[in-house]
Amino acid sequence: MENVMKSVQKGFTLIELMIVVAIIGILAAIAIPQYQNYVGRSNIASAVSTISANKTLLEAFVMEYGFFPDGTTDKVNEVKDAATGVITTKGQPSQKTQDLGIVQPSFGQITLSTTDTNTGTTNKGAGIILVTMNTGNPGIKDKVVQLVRSPAGTWKCESNATEKFVAKACKYEATLATATTAAALTN
Repeated sequence: MENVMKSVQKGFTLIELMIVVAIIGILAAIAIPQYQNYVGRSNIASAVSTISANKTLLEAFVMEYGFFPDGTTDKVNEVKDAATGVITTKGQPSQKTQDLGIVQPSFGQITLSTTDTNTGTTNKGAGIILVTMNTGNPGIKDKVVQLVRSPAGTWKCESNATEKFVAKACKYEATLATATTAAALTN
């Protein structure tokens, strides 16, 4: 009796492995950009949610004091003349973001704006709360998401992030509004 050795294939051929690698490469080439788009959209949505959460406290400030906070001014105590009792310095509340209860997110910096840097004018009741994104992909890094308040109390969401990342709740604007344009808003 002769021993017959049977050849049994163990493992994959080189061509089979190359086909699998090619398929994985094609899937990765499609999936990675889609994932980056998803992350960009979710970061913008998170920014809108974060600044929208602060609308109530800003509205309360405007209703109580009659102007939109600037985000930087310290509290000013009222000063009365000791002899006459006449107020010589009118008191003002703190307008700093941390004193207003605004918590800074991990993905950006929240600031408030009431003055148009072009004209130096201040608009009572009108203002902007904005977050500048400091992380993320190039379509959102160093971009701004902002809520613009008109003197009438209406809010408008704008962003200069790449248009495909801006949600329907916000409007893409290549050039964002200033506090002067916020005062001009009627609705």
